[in-house]
Amino acid sequence: MPGPTRLHFASAPPIAPAYLRILFSRKPPFITDAVPRIEGTIERFVVNRRHLTRYRKVCGDSDSSLLPITYPHVLATPLHLALIACEAFPVNLLGVVHTRNTIVQHRPLRVDDIGEIRAWLEGHRETARGQEIDLQTQIRVGPDVVWSETCTFLARRRDRSRARREGGVPAVVEVPPRREVTTSLAFTVPSAVGRQYARVSGDFNPIHIADAGARFFGFKRAIAHGMWSLAHCAARIGDAAFSRPCTLDVAFKRPIVFSSCVVLESWITEGHVGFTLRDSQAERGHLLGSVAPSH
Repeated sequence: MPGPTRLHFASAPPIAPAYLRILFSRKPPFITDAVPRIEGTIERFVVNRRHLTRYRKVCGDSDSSLLPITYPHVLATPLHLALIACEAFPVNLLGVVHTRNTIVQHRPLRVDDIGEIRAWLEGHRETARGQEIDLQTQIRVGPDVVWSETCTFLARRRDRSRARREGGVPAVVEVPPRREVTTSLAFTVPSAVGRQYARVSGDFNPIHIADAGARFFGFKRAIAHGMWSLAHCAARIGDAAFSRPCTLDVAFKRPIVFSSCVVLESWITEGHVGFTLRDSQAERGHLLGSVAPSH
């Protein structure tokens, strides 16, 4: 097996070349061999305050001297795309869906923090629903890892009957027992938020941009970015849950179509926050998550 592929950048690489390589890639939709070790580094990141303000507006977050817990994911997106667009990555990204995200915040990042971003991936898992790949990310300020993330992506199996027959392997999140809902908030997912979040995040996956692009990859309509829905939930839960070391864990259960009405419910059990985003007319959950204090 060839050795690791290593990419190194002094600052965030441009995303356009990566998207062109992904768009015109002839890679298969499924992994036919092992996923090799692919790793990359952005030597230095600095928060652009105007960009951060735009992100907060799109995601419904309030102004603060601390970064939203989901914002470092956006800082790392150019590096993620560079890894996935490189020749060694064996599968076409387009149509792959984000099924789970785990963020460990060792301390809240500040707006004026300057540091390094590292990301890597290696290997995959076979499941009834398809093939899962974990993308790992760390943000360091000085010698310390202050924020880390595991993104799980799924290349969906086209044999839907087999997936239904075998039941799949749904992402499992440890959620505190539900006692009393502390907040219940209904809102409509804006019809333009797919394009707005794409512009601010750099994630231009066509399943989030327009119905035609989504249908090409097996969805009936365009669906909201999972990281937008998570960021919006985190903003509504409030800063108190994220102003300390914590772990944010979420499973993306069902897609959210634009202009749909959803309800965010959250509750607290022994200092742990549980939350779910569901359809306003049914108990179907779009995402299920938790925030746990860490030490």
